Amino acid sequence: MSAKLFFKNYKLVLGILAIFFILLSITALMFQNYFLFRLLRGIICYTTLLYLIISHGKNIQKWLVGFLFFYGASSITTVWYENGTMASISMILNFIAFLILLLYIVPKVNLKNLSKTFTFLFIVIVMVNGYLFFQLIELMKEMILSNTQYIFMILDALCGILLIFLALLYNHSVNTAQSMNFTILIFLLIFGEIFRGIAYYNLVYSTTFDYLARIFLVLSLYTFVHFSFLDLKNAKNIETSIT
Repeated sequence: MSAKLFFKNYKLVLGILAIFFILLSITALMFQNYFLFRLLRGIICYTTLLYLIISHGKNIQKWLVGFLFFYGASSITTVWYENGTMASISMILNFIAFLILLLYIVPKVNLKNLSKTFTFLFIVIVMVNGYLFFQLIELMKEMILSNTQYIFMILDALCGILLIFLALLYNHSVNTAQSMNFTILIFLLIFGEIFRGIAYYNLVYSTTFDYLARIFLVLSLYTFVHFSFLDLKNAKNIETSIT
């Protein structure tokens, strides 16, 4: 009964949770409780994971669990980000989470569906995003605590660029609500990461980027849950057609 209730009303429930976590994050930042503000990233991720487990039950797909587990773990370790070892661990966990997204999307992409016009467009988009990513990393370079952290920041950036390209190609190829949601999810995640980097390293002295990073995180996970329901529905339809 509880699973059906979660499944039927998930948009409303998610909306309430999203507003709650955004307001809680704003309050923590206003009172300069940075420990709570950072910890809330992990709490938001694991709340999302718990919600999906309750909603999907035994039908939950492993890649959903894997992404949220590692992304949440990466978020929690940022509480101790001033420690070089913990900062490196956070970047490694973040990289694993992005890899899981790549493993999901790569089999769904068909390069044969890519026309010359869209190839050019995608290359431009990827190059622009890649340039911005690496410029951001170069600005943060002097404040990075270890070579391992630096290497995995670059790997995270490369994963992000590749995810943007594949998400756009995936949506161009199939053009469904599911593919569009995945594309929106990727863009929200990437922009959330960029804003988080700008805020943490004080590249622009403004709490606005802290707020934007947290709002984009919450919106990305809201989209992630919505996408999971579309993905589950699609998987069930394929299973039904096969049987």
